[in-house]
Amino acid sequence: MRIQRATPVNELLAKAIFLLLPTLLVCYFLLWNANQYYVVLNNQTWQQTLYVAAGMGCAALLYSFRFRFLPPFLILAALLYAAYKGIDATAVGEFDTFFLSIRFLVFAFTFLAGWLVGWGFIRLRFFSIFISALFLSSCILLIAKRSELFFNDRGYDVLLQYGLIIGPVIIYSLYIIFTAELIRNYKDKGQKFWWFISRRLVLFALLAVLLLSGVIYFNRGEIKETIAEFGGGGEEGKSSMLKKNKDNTFDLQRYTQLRGSLGRSNELLFAAHIDNFFPDSEIPNPLYLTAFYYSRFDTLTETFEQDSLLPASDLFEPDPSKLPLFFPKYDSSVLAYALTEKLRRTVDIEVYKKQLSPTTFIAPSTSFFVQPITIEKDFQSEFKSAYRAKSYISELNSAYFVYNAPDPQIQRFQEQRFEVLRKVQGYEGVDPKLMKYYTFMPSDAKFDRIRQLATEVTKGKTTPVDKMLAIRDYFLSKDENGEPLFSYTDNPGVPDIPDASKLQYFLFENRKGYCAYYAGATLFMLRALGIPSRITVGFMTVDRSNKNKGWYWYYADQAHAWVQLYFPGYGWLDFDTTVGNEDAQQSPAPDGTPPMQPPKAYLAGDGIVEEVDTANKLIRMNLVRMVYHDKEYKLPVPVKVALDMGIAVVTRDSIDVPLSEVRPGDSATAVSYAEAFKNLKPQDNETGEALVKRFPSPEPIDELHLKLTTKAKQQQQALKEEREKPTSWKAILIGAGISVGFILLVLLFLPRLIYGYFRMRYRSAGSMGRKAYWAYRTTGFYLHQLGYFKGSRTALQQAQWVDEQLHTNYTAFILPYLKLKYAKQELNASEAATVSQFLPGFIGKVKAAVPAGYRTKAFFRVFRAIAFFGTAEE
Repeated sequence: MRIQRATPVNELLAKAIFLLLPTLLVCYFLLWNANQYYVVLNNQTWQQTLYVAAGMGCAALLYSFRFRFLPPFLILAALLYAAYKGIDATAVGEFDTFFLSIRFLVFAFTFLAGWLVGWGFIRLRFFSIFISALFLSSCILLIAKRSELFFNDRGYDVLLQYGLIIGPVIIYSLYIIFTAELIRNYKDKGQKFWWFISRRLVLFALLAVLLLSGVIYFNRGEIKETIAEFGGGGEEGKSSMLKKNKDNTFDLQRYTQLRGSLGRSNELLFAAHIDNFFPDSEIPNPLYLTAFYYSRFDTLTETFEQDSLLPASDLFEPDPSKLPLFFPKYDSSVLAYALTEKLRRTVDIEVYKKQLSPTTFIAPSTSFFVQPITIEKDFQSEFKSAYRAKSYISELNSAYFVYNAPDPQIQRFQEQRFEVLRKVQGYEGVDPKLMKYYTFMPSDAKFDRIRQLATEVTKGKTTPVDKMLAIRDYFLSKDENGEPLFSYTDNPGVPDIPDASKLQYFLFENRKGYCAYYAGATLFMLRALGIPSRITVGFMTVDRSNKNKGWYWYYADQAHAWVQLYFPGYGWLDFDTTVGNEDAQQSPAPDGTPPMQPPKAYLAGDGIVEEVDTANKLIRMNLVRMVYHDKEYKLPVPVKVALDMGIAVVTRDSIDVPLSEVRPGDSATAVSYAEAFKNLKPQDNETGEALVKRFPSPEPIDELHLKLTTKAKQQQQALKEEREKPTSWKAILIGAGISVGFILLVLLFLPRLIYGYFRMRYRSAGSMGRKAYWAYRTTGFYLHQLGYFKGSRTALQQAQWVDEQLHTNYTAFILPYLKLKYAKQELNASEAATVSQFLPGFIGKVKAAVPAGYRTKAFFRVFRAIAFFGTAEE
């Protein structure tokens, strides 16, 4: 039984060209940006777009017949699921299985998405409204999630970028609703249909571009201001302090802008153990964790920025991800000032990262040492990397000194700190360069009001610390009604006057803001008083645990900014003027079990594997450098050592592998926690070669970490660089232009391609019946393209009419053709000869009757060629 069509051929073709093709372009745009955001998609936008196109095409073709939606969709879903399980069961190797499964899932989801879109456009009347709303929502979400890609505040025209993103989607939404109804409501699906559709769509496109350009142009001022205000923050999971990377880890912003709204996220970023307790007790003494400082302010964009040219820099900023396991990095130069200051001591900290970027380094101020360490196997699924750090801290920098807490006990404790700091009366004798840099104030007149406020608030105070406390108390003060004068909010809003300063608005009108507002206002009030200060960026530390002493859990909403003041003789000390924010003080879930701290690694050696003896579990390695008892030794000449692998765990890229997978030539790091090395202390001025000679042979090894080969590293680095490349709008526009040009070129030559296809089928036909059929289709298309439409005529009537018009022998061919098709009779020799020799002669006579110029123009009529397939086939 023949399945009836639910959609006429002309309508199906119109929907494919005017609805599905534009939708596919928008899908490409969304998929391209999804590939920038989700690493798992692996930057395969074109392939994924083809998957969507395949799904659209298959569904459109299938549902143009009277099939129900659910049965084919369920069969397709079942087949895809079976294929997925088959890959899982047959793929060899853990890596191959994982990557093949992921790629197949991407294919399955994109194909099914295309299938749903194809079905919707073919069978649902109001699907265009749904898809428009979906794409607009996706575009808005995309702008929010990828704001650092589009609005990077670094020299691009924000309005142009915004127009390029949102403009096409708005035009698409209007276009798709308009076109879907146009195709549905025009009843005549014949030749006039294509002219009707194309004419109105060209007019619509011109009007839409003109209107949208006009709206953006005449409202460009308001749009720019709104984009600048909300373009980079305000959504869930993004704040002015944090940015989200492509691998879904978080990093601290290198600059922060005062915005009208601040997004918050309560995702766990890392856990840390800080070995800092009150003297002679087990009571933890928490410390704020520092990443870097904002010491510059851009008055135009109201942006606090990091400055690499700090005078007397005390900033230690290594990249832990680039250091070999257990190999430390020191920088004693950052301690030049700290070593001369009072009340200082060294504190150890271990940081275990979950969603914090592997490149980020944080530690209490002032840090000077970092050493990457391993994570115990049971915790490797939760924490991705870890390091140990050392900081030369001030005993006056306890978090309990910094909190703005109403607790009387904490306030009494803080007063002890303030009494010590009251010994500092001024800044005589301090380096003039340091004073000039850290007391700099913009010359803009609007900052005069801040100077006046600072002088008024600190009236009667003489010491730097008392002036600081007066400013803190001002933010904590209450109005005449007993209500807090200042309050914490993630959404402080924007000033009514478009060019008003947000800092001024915060201090003198709204009095609502988040940490960047409080830190920024405090900074300028202090500098107005000649007190050197800077903004510190890092994480607020909150002691919530009663069980695991010294362990602290850090969530995304604990990313914080506060001020540091310089006190001669005591150094840079933390002060936090941000008023209470209970959301950041309370964790979203109970803190988990802290990772088990690894034992101290006495030996970590880097070298090249020379020989592997799996039977005796021995490895011979050429040692090129090592860390022994936290001291690094570089060996001028590689030293051959034997490694006892009896109990060692071998890993490659954090995955356990058997000893048999170790190959000569592999680069590796051998780690030992063995007691044999504990008491074997290095002697003063002992060389690395002499020390190795005293090691037991073979050396007992606990872990062997195989490194990526140079080629693998290069591939990994190339992939990383490709993903981190800035968006090239010029390249995208050129690519889009080339794609559109190619599609237009194909459409322009479509009639010739169709005609060439028919001629090819005619020449390759084997049987007389097939040859007659393709001769009939070729002549029918050729005549249709030249304007000799069949209309409602029968094949015989059409042949007789063409013979009259063009003086051809068409009727002589049609009679044997109809005999073959309907009577199912064999042709005699004369009829067979007529059919075999008919087409070339017929085309020649038509060419002689129709001028060449007209024929050339006729074969550029694309919609006429498409309309041919909507005519009845006899």
